[in-house]
Amino acid sequence: MKRFLTVLLVLVTLLSTLAACVDAPVEEAGTDGSAVEETTELLYFDNLPEDLKFNGEDIVILNRALQGWTADEVAVPELNSEPVNDAMFNRNVAITDRLNLNIASAALQDPSEQLPIDEIKRAVKAGSDEYDMVAAAAYVTAPAVVEGTFIDLVQLNYLDLSQDYWMQDYNEAISYQGMQHSATGMIALSTYRFVFVTMFNKDAFDNKSVPYLYDAVSAGEWTLDYQATLAEDFYQDINGSGKADEGDFYGFVSCWGISVDGYWASCDLPIVQKNEDGEYAYVLDLERYSNVMDKVLYLFYGYNGTDIHSPITYNVEQDNMREIFSRGECAMITLRLMAVEQPDVRNMEQAYGIVPMPKYDAAQPEYGSVMHDQFTVFSVPASAASGKYDMIGAAMEAMASESLRLVRPAYYEIALKRKYMSDPVAWDMLDLIFAVMRTDPSFVYITYMGSPHHTMRNIAQSKKNTVASSCKKLNNTVSKQITKLQKKLENLGD
Repeated sequence: MKRFLTVLLVLVTLLSTLAACVDAPVEEAGTDGSAVEETTELLYFDNLPEDLKFNGEDIVILNRALQGWTADEVAVPELNSEPVNDAMFNRNVAITDRLNLNIASAALQDPSEQLPIDEIKRAVKAGSDEYDMVAAAAYVTAPAVVEGTFIDLVQLNYLDLSQDYWMQDYNEAISYQGMQHSATGMIALSTYRFVFVTMFNKDAFDNKSVPYLYDAVSAGEWTLDYQATLAEDFYQDINGSGKADEGDFYGFVSCWGISVDGYWASCDLPIVQKNEDGEYAYVLDLERYSNVMDKVLYLFYGYNGTDIHSPITYNVEQDNMREIFSRGECAMITLRLMAVEQPDVRNMEQAYGIVPMPKYDAAQPEYGSVMHDQFTVFSVPASAASGKYDMIGAAMEAMASESLRLVRPAYYEIALKRKYMSDPVAWDMLDLIFAVMRTDPSFVYITYMGSPHHTMRNIAQSKKNTVASSCKKLNNTVSKQITKLQKKLENLGD
């Protein structure tokens, strides 16, 4: 992943220089002393053959058009002068011109993560080749893989999953015995949008003459303990009730539901990893897990200065929490990065900053960000027409590489760094947030591994450190589930 981001940053740095050269005349002296015009074109970032052309058919992609989340990941209807929208539109135009095929979005308006998978299962069962690809949430795609819903992407010509615009950490987590049935990376904006971060109110820090969190992050001292110390100091009993309630100014706002999922990565706490034989293995360190939960529970409940929400259906708690932050009613909050795209944050009166989620302790060598299980992955249904496999493979590869060339700079360098925030130091923090992205197989194969990461949510809800009792049988349970999962995956290969 570090190599992935390093290459991206180099490419983006070069992009502005190269873009200035696209179709720009360069004068050279001719043999007679006159000026000669030459044109330098921006090279593609993939290895697709230059003369690769198809017959103008549609590549139909089933996807979830959830506004503000995934609605612009596959296609947009028109140019509208918004950088990300226009980059996505131009990406698909570039692919059409280059490969003589058309990206056609079959967008489901229902926000349910499960609906695209249910629809693709229906198509596969009926033997219908109406869909060539499906873009769906990772955690609902993986169970469908086990059921034989998708083909092995490794078998597709023109698709090179080793390229850096494909998320290599995800490849490692999801592949098994040389097979891989879904992929993600630059092709899906949700790999950025769904990352959990810490947002902080700069005005609150200024009012108390507290250095911005950037300093602690840079010094390697941005930890759970440090955040708890700050949160307690920032709390103000605005309404004079003597207790934390509505109308107060909170030091820290979070939720005991999905918001705690980020700690698995930020505290470097893997649950399942591959062993030397390439098989999944349960690796959770219960002692470290218990120590992490001691710190998380103190951060959440150890003093009178936090506002810890309960989960509400469809991540509504994230909206409620974001509104509290946008009104300037808290100093720090855990939110997904996509919060910065919402109008209330974009229009908030106070200035804000963004940093990674805190580490377990200062001795931990690096910050880590979780790839939350709702990020979009792309797959090819088992009922897709085999005669279109070459076109599907080329389209998927071009969508990823053209996203790196066009969409990624528009979102990351223009929208995030210049439209949604104006602080150059925060830009560096974004680079740090994405420098170490962690994916745990137990997150994506959630239903086949017994949802072990939910234990942290349950402990955070109970307000008591029950790691010992909650995880007493986890090793045996997860190991058994892994055995069943791997047998099913092996059957796919057979």
